[in-house]
Amino acid sequence: MNNSVCIISLSNITHDSRVLRQVEFLSREYDLHVIGFGECPNEYSDKNNIQWHQIPRPKTSIIRILYTILNRFIIIPFFPRLHPAYKLAVECDCDVYHANNWDALPMGALAARKFDSKIVIDLHESYKSWYWGLTAGLVKYVLKKYAGDVTFSTTVVDALVQQHRNLGYDPYIIRNIPSLPSKSIQFLKTDPKSIKLVYHGLASPMRSTDLLIKTLAQCDKRYELHLILMNNESNYVLGLQELANQITPGRVIFYPPLKPQEIIQGISKFDVGFYPLVPKNYNNRIALPNKLFEFIAAGLAVCIGPSPSMDKILNEYQCGITAPSFEPAFIADLLNQTTVEDWDEMKRNSLKAAESLNAENEMQKLLQIYDKYI
Repeated sequence: MNNSVCIISLSNITHDSRVLRQVEFLSREYDLHVIGFGECPNEYSDKNNIQWHQIPRPKTSIIRILYTILNRFIIIPFFPRLHPAYKLAVECDCDVYHANNWDALPMGALAARKFDSKIVIDLHESYKSWYWGLTAGLVKYVLKKYAGDVTFSTTVVDALVQQHRNLGYDPYIIRNIPSLPSKSIQFLKTDPKSIKLVYHGLASPMRSTDLLIKTLAQCDKRYELHLILMNNESNYVLGLQELANQITPGRVIFYPPLKPQEIIQGISKFDVGFYPLVPKNYNNRIALPNKLFEFIAAGLAVCIGPSPSMDKILNEYQCGITAPSFEPAFIADLLNQTTVEDWDEMKRNSLKAAESLNAENEMQKLLQIYDKYI
């Protein structure tokens, strides 16, 4: 009989690409129980060795916010047995508990103690940069408290390894690299009169999404910007639409969000993945996001700001350009200097890079680590 693994994630797993990849690859060798918010994605509904357990939560937004604050500041750090994820984890009675991020660790660790099981944690981000000031201290408290329980840990980028070592962990690096689509991506020659920049994901002030529009306004008319936004009906996005109409009318196109499994194929019709991520916090500064590897898998060239982890990948595979500053004028100047021939060469290099930068290769690391410890 296969060992059983319980994946716990306090996220909406339907939209959580990293967790879905763990589900996909671990289910090849283990029986899975998956605990999280949101319903089971359709592609997993008929998998006999995967059982989905949905965490209940309030339906109204105000109560949900209060519920989240209560859980994050009180229940998870100090009374994790009261969290509904703990009850579900105990009911699963698994050989391994795989906690996605610090907030799932207490429930997973306590369930693992109960059954003398293994506990694994995936540390996604830095404890320096959490959304509320007090949370950083709680994250450190939780991670230190349960460090002795953990069988092994993983993280997303080498810049985080030393931080987590200071808290008692020695994580392996599993990068946020997606699976390639079933239909292979073909090289698409760039139209010199219409170069399509694309951004997909969440629009927010923390990600300075408005910077993309302000940059386009200073670019040659051959450039246009395509925004595929998860929160395309939010007030912030409405503000972005107004900004685009004011400073660069007719050159910014807004789209509804794509499902995780649709992203690579969906963005492959564009030319340049555009992601100058302003370092408003430490996580942004050292980020090596899923988005970068999705651009590469889609055969796009990439344009970023001076983000060191992403710049290292672009330099290694020669598939993108890095602006010297996050100021729109500097980014626009770099775009204006880049020729169609440059873009086409980078796009070809992305397709070549995707032959090695894909989940089939990256997730073998996780399976090998499981084979070593489990």
